[in-house]
Amino acid sequence: MGTYIDAQENDSLQALAADRNPVLERRSHHGAALAEEVFSVRPSVASRQPEAALMCAVLEDAVQCFQKQFVSASRHARRLGREAEAWLFSDNSQSAFSFLSICTALDLGPQYIRRGLKGWSERVRHQNRLRISDRAAPARA
Repeated sequence: MGTYIDAQENDSLQALAADRNPVLERRSHHGAALAEEVFSVRPSVASRQPEAALMCAVLEDAVQCFQKQFVSASRHARRLGREAEAWLFSDNSQSAFSFLSICTALDLGPQYIRRGLKGWSERVRHQNRLRISDRAAPARA
């Protein structure tokens, strides 16, 4: 039994084993779909190939930095988030550690990941706008 995701790049479906462990196991305090819901990586690939483990770590760090920019007030987090966002949404496939190359090596759908991150960030932005407007609204008697 497995779960399927649309790979979009080649219009094929890629099966993901139901017993896979997600790369990311942290939950945001926003409760929205997060990286572990966007992608998962076969633990056996990472444990057998050190390069794959490094690629997983690079991808995990980029997703965490991308997400942190929306929930952290620090300039450092926002800067790292912008850098991660540029990397995640780049079409560069020449570098061995570009987002597209890592997705290819780990058999992940880059467009699927990008859609998930974009949807997550839009939900968080919306929640942040609602919080700000709630604070700005005058209290009713």
